[in-house]
Amino acid sequence: MTLLPFLQDLPAFERFSESELDAFVASSRLYEFPEGHRFSSETEPGESTYLVVTGRVRVFHHDQLLKTTLSATEVCSGEMFNLLSLMDGLSISTTAVALEPSIALEFSREGYALLKKSVPRVAHQIQYMIAIQLANALQARNAALRERL
Repeated sequence: MTLLPFLQDLPAFERFSESELDAFVASSRLYEFPEGHRFSSETEPGESTYLVVTGRVRVFHHDQLLKTTLSATEVCSGEMFNLLSLMDGLSISTTAVALEPSIALEFSREGYALLKKSVPRVAHQIQYMIAIQLANALQARNAALRERL
């Protein structure tokens, strides 16, 4: 399966050259996952992020302090999840489960470190996506805390 046309159609990656996208793919691994596959769990933070090529994944965070589920989302083709797992010591634990058979590109912390050196523009885009995910997680937690007041 060639991923270049797929990546070029995604807004997050459309501005990059073929060589930059090839480097991103080379630092990743493509996997097929069965329905029900658990990518990550809140008790075991992952060390990889995933870009869904086909299928759907449910991602959620259950806050023990608030005793409620925060930021439950369904991730589909072209979307990434578990971005915070790329950051050492900064992971907000989520559970991610395949809702149907899925194909995803796994991108590890090690791959991210290599990408920062070899293709900094793509690494910067991923940093931007991490910042957005952090902001969304913070906003969800703040909203839940305000409701408890």
